[in-house]
Amino acid sequence: MPTKSSPQPELDELDLNIIYALSSDADTSHKELAKRYNVSPGTIHFRVLRMKDNGILGESKMKVNLHSIGLKVTAFVGIYLQNATKHDFVVAKLHRIREVVRVHTLTGQFSLLAEVVCSDREHLRAVLYEQIHHITGVDRTESMISLQEEFSKDVHVPCFGDLS
Repeated sequence: MPTKSSPQPELDELDLNIIYALSSDADTSHKELAKRYNVSPGTIHFRVLRMKDNGILGESKMKVNLHSIGLKVTAFVGIYLQNATKHDFVVAKLHRIREVVRVHTLTGQFSLLAEVVCSDREHLRAVLYEQIHHITGVDRTESMISLQEEFSKDVHVPCFGDLS
């Protein structure tokens, strides 16, 4: 990842098209992109590597249906910290808990919001009381159990469209 002081590289039309295509389908091959944009696969490969090196493109992952592998309870846990100086320590400890899949630093009521996936309510209770509450710096938590995910959207690069 580039440092905060690193200047962002200029992106041309081909770069924007690659970003758009990969944000729509990360499995699109370099060969397919090369054919679509009338360049060599090597050019696509070089552009993708450059954009990864500059932090523009991140890693791609397969989306797993958690319910199908037994993780049937999703909870959002608002975490109050005892002291703001414990933020980085608490985040590092949360990162080590396998059931914690996402953490956001917030403004407002909570300091942190963690998404936690578990097999059932008893499993969630154990994660909360035996792990999260034992982290030095956590004052208290407030949990919200998801009854049903209504939808989930992938983020695409909507402002570019296919420029070719």
